[in-house]
Amino acid sequence: MRDQARPGEAGILARLLPHLPPGGPGGAASIEVGPGDDAAVLSLPSPRMVITTDSMVEGYDFLAHATTPAWIGHKTAVQNMADVAAMGARPLALVSAVSTPGDTPVEWFEQVTIGLTRRAARDGAHLVGGDLGRADQCTLTITAVGALEDGEEPVLRSGARPGDVIAIGAPLLGRSAAGLTGVLSGRVEMDPTGVVLVDPGLDPELAEELREMVGWHNAPDPDLSLGWTTGRTAHAMMDLSDGLVRDGGRIAAASGVLLDLASDLLAPDVDALRPVADCLGADAWEWVLHGGEEHAMLAAFGEGEVPEGFRPIGRVLSRAEQGHSGDGDSDGPRVLLDGGPIGGAGFDHFD
Repeated sequence: MRDQARPGEAGILARLLPHLPPGGPGGAASIEVGPGDDAAVLSLPSPRMVITTDSMVEGYDFLAHATTPAWIGHKTAVQNMADVAAMGARPLALVSAVSTPGDTPVEWFEQVTIGLTRRAARDGAHLVGGDLGRADQCTLTITAVGALEDGEEPVLRSGARPGDVIAIGAPLLGRSAAGLTGVLSGRVEMDPTGVVLVDPGLDPELAEELREMVGWHNAPDPDLSLGWTTGRTAHAMMDLSDGLVRDGGRIAAASGVLLDLASDLLAPDVDALRPVADCLGADAWEWVLHGGEEHAMLAAFGEGEVPEGFRPIGRVLSRAEQGHSGDGDSDGPRVLLDGGPIGGAGFDHFD
């Protein structure tokens, strides 16, 4: 029997709907029919829709004891809007499907919704509806919708050319991986109010850095607008989800090229992370090269054409000039560091 102190689906929705937009103008899209009906109706600024979906699953994509519901909502919004942005489009609307155990408190749903809607609204997108369901573990699935303006082409992974510059739309890589390592180390935990508690034996400055990295892991906040603004001049682009080497390999494979990362351009990232890495017994290079869930824009630009908001981290090479032919894995690695192979791999859902 359901706990009478906990509202049913109608009661939960009554708590959530005030945080969602009503019908009417909403960001770059007009919401003709908002939440509360069988489906939302949007009037898009162009007929060229960009659509994607992704899920967050408890125990795999987030650890309930090491985050907050608002952070979960924030991160879910970012990871989905990043996919739209990486196509050179602006996200306009999100639809959510949330499934949880039956004893999940209504406050959890409300805080997830607040985190999601606030982060989405910063980029002009709105949560326009969704579904609630029951499951053995918390799962959030978001479908994000965006649009390309008339005459705009999507930015694909397949356009990188030999001689291009590889650039990242983030001032520092590896923060999310550092935060996850901190959580898994047992030296970081959340108190009931959502405050990150760190081993009191740590140096205060180091403890504050670790708190910030845990916060970034749980609620990454890259500049997604680079995707639909200056990033539109990229020859190829994607968001950094599974690590620089793994995602760079996807651009390389789609474009039939090699990516050669430059250690001197990535050294500042490593140096910034090294004190925390040393504290946790980790390798800062591993975080920078293989750490995922940054969701920054990874792009290839023409020589001398890297725009504001991006910074160079390497170059695009032809496979022929490195002694490779074809594009199969047997021909060697697709991503190099200073011309040599890189050990390790990024995140894979099925590894």
